[in-house]
Order: sequence, then structure tokens, then C-alpha cells
Amino acid sequence: MRSLFTEHKLLAGTILLLFIFSLLCQIITGFLYQNMIKETYNMSSTENKMLKVCKLKFTNRYELHERVANIPVFVDKFIHSIRFGPFSARSLQHLGGQLLLLSIFITGAGACRAIITEETIGEILSYYILSFVMLYAYFAISAAVDIKGKKEVLKTNLIDYLENNISVRIPQSKKEQERLDELERGVDPEMETADQRGKSGIFLKNPEKAEKQTAEMKDFASHKKNREDKKLAPEEVEELEGLLLEFVSHSY
Repeated sequence: MRSLFTEHKLLAGTILLLFIFSLLCQIITGFLYQNMIKETYNMSSTENKMLKVCKLKFTNRYELHERVANIPVFVDKFIHSIRFGPFSARSLQHLGGQLLLLSIFITGAGACRAIITEETIGEILSYYILSFVMLYAYFAISAAVDIKGKKEVLKTNLIDYLENNISVRIPQSKKEQERLDELERGVDPEMETADQRGKSGIFLKNPEKAEKQTAEMKDFASHKKNREDKKLAPEEVEELEGLLLEFVSHSY
């Protein structure tokens, strides 16, 4: 095998370069999935751009249709769209396999050339040994990276987060926002219905609930008034602007 690397340096270099690139494709893909799996455990504050896009798309679709019919399909489409630079994760994985096959093909061509030129058995066997070593190393590293297993874990984590967090949180947020809007207008839908019932001669069945809702409206109104009272007066605003201008002029 030594003669392969000494007498045929260009051929051996091409084979090893293709083999190394095939391994890098597998390792990069596995690292990409592993990093995303790590981020899914803290999705609320993730910095991963692709996961942020996933949350945004899901939220927009949920608000548009008021639900997402098939979340696993949505997650599958997202996983297929994961990219590393100009390549998708799936195409990068396939590229690694194609580069390995190309290196094996070149090694076989070298063995055929050695047979035609009637080289020794040892020199011919060196090509086959190199092919076996590359195949073993490739499949061993692929098994260690376990891209398929990482994809399954990523899919499970995303489905769990979207179904048990966002799908529950969005309707609750809508209800809270609607209630705040009603309180800001000074009207509570439940109280309004109760008033209408009272006008029609029907008494409230739960006066304690009515008193509680009235107290909430008063608290909201007082909070709003306090917030408005905290605003600066025009004279104070002018004074602050003068101080800022003086500070800027001294700094220059």
C-alpha cells in the first residue's frame, strides 16, 4: 500500500480528499441536528434562526386558521427545509454518500489500471484494502453520528412544544387580550349581559361574581389613571430637553 501513496500521489490524494469530504458532510449534518435538538429544550428563548422561523410560521398559520390540522406534517416539512448554507441538510447527507461512492469508484479504476499494467499482487490488493477501510470508517462514523435518530428526536421535541405550549398559549393570549380591550373600553361582556338580564327583570344568579368583575374594572381604571398621571408635564419635558442639549454640547 505504500507504493500507492508514493508512486501515485495524485490518485491517492484525490481518493482521500473525496473520502474526507464525505465524512465531513455526515458530521456537519449530525452537528446541525444536534444543535437544534439542544435548542428545542429551551424554545421560548432560543437564538436559532430556523427554530424562530418555525415558531413564527406555526403561530401565523394557527392564528389564520384558528388551528393547525396536522402538526406532525408541519414539523416534517420544517425538518426537510433545514439548511446549512446553500445546501439543505438532506442534500448534504446525500452528497456525503455520493462522494464516498465516487472515491470507491476511483479506487476501483486504480485497481483496474494496476491489473492492466501488470503490477504486483500487493499493489493491486492495496486498492481493495483502501476501499474496505474507507467503507468501514464511513459507516462507523455514520452510525456514531446517527442522523436518523437525531431527526426523530428533533421531530418529537418540536411536536411536543407546538402541541403542548403554543397551541395552548395562543387561544389563552387571545382571550386575555380581548378581556383587556373590553376593560379598557369600560365594558365587560359578562357584566353587559348581566345588565341586560337585570333590565329584562331577571336577577343575577351570582352577585359575588358581578361584584368581583366590577372591582376588576375599577382596578383597571385606577391603574390606567395612575399611568396617565405619571406622564411628565410640558414644563418638565422642556427642562429635560434643555439638559440633554447642554450635555451634548459639553461632550463635543
